Amino acid sequence: MMFNNRNICIRIAALSDLPQICGLYEEFYAYNAALQPDYYRAGKETGAYPRAVITGDSGAIFVAADQDDRIVGFVHIESGKTQAFSSLVEHNYVEVIDIIVTRNHRNQGIGAMLMERVKEWGISKDLDYIELFVLSDAKGEIAFYEREGFKEMSKTMRAPLK
Repeated sequence: MMFNNRNICIRIAALSDLPQICGLYEEFYAYNAALQPDYYRAGKETGAYPRAVITGDSGAIFVAADQDDRIVGFVHIESGKTQAFSSLVEHNYVEVIDIIVTRNHRNQGIGAMLMERVKEWGISKDLDYIELFVLSDAKGEIAFYEREGFKEMSKTMRAPLK
């Protein structure tokens, strides 16, 4: 394993990582629920979802592990393709499904390390760009993505009926 100056290694997830990944997913769910409680709630991650990604072939989970192999963050990515409509320019892209760095390790460059690995993965697959969805209330995350070169391309808007 190669470690950077923060003693963090970015590597592909293994099935043995599932308990730690599930714990981080639960932190992620609780964070989203705190940001937008009308639409998200804290939940339990059974492991079925990340297991399917780890054993599948359309995407990957990369973990950020410390020297004791404690996982302090991860990113789940999938390859995507724009729909084949005559009005759309077709692209193949990397979709960041989920990314989290545990609360005690934020603002230490780990998210940037994970995003660098996403970029490398996309380049190795000859993909065109990286796409992601971010909650509008996640101001710190939006600032992070903008520093990483992301630009807003569209907005999802809702009008409650109740």
